[in-house]
Amino acid sequence: MSKLTEKVAAFCENHPTLYKTILLVENMIKKPVFSCKSCGQCVMSYNAFTCCMRCPKQLRNGPCGGTRDNGHCEVYPDRRCIWWLINERSKKLGRQGKLKKYHVPVDRRLEGTSAWINMMAGKIEGWSWGKDLNEKSE
Repeated sequence: MSKLTEKVAAFCENHPTLYKTILLVENMIKKPVFSCKSCGQCVMSYNAFTCCMRCPKQLRNGPCGGTRDNGHCEVYPDRRCIWWLINERSKKLGRQGKLKKYHVPVDRRLEGTSAWINMMAGKIEGWSWGKDLNEKSE
């Protein structure tokens, strides 16, 4: 994280009206467009812009192993497994390599908070402004 983004995040967090406005805008975009579940630690950029928290088991690193042969969820057989959908979208977008990143378990304390501000504040493990810390420099 840069000092500037940390200062911006701290300023937003110290001004509740501003923070709530940013959270409102984030939710107005992410919920209808991506079916975001507001975990506060967004990893959609790795998962073909699909919220993996839509999985009934809330798995962040791939399917549970109970995915049916037809690609449907074992918990909700009438629905596609979200990880099946993520894989299909990744193929179409040419982003399957992004699926190899391991994501730390969800920190439940961040649920319902702004992932944008959490990212700028350095609260999301592995994130740096504009670059994933686990990616190798070229």
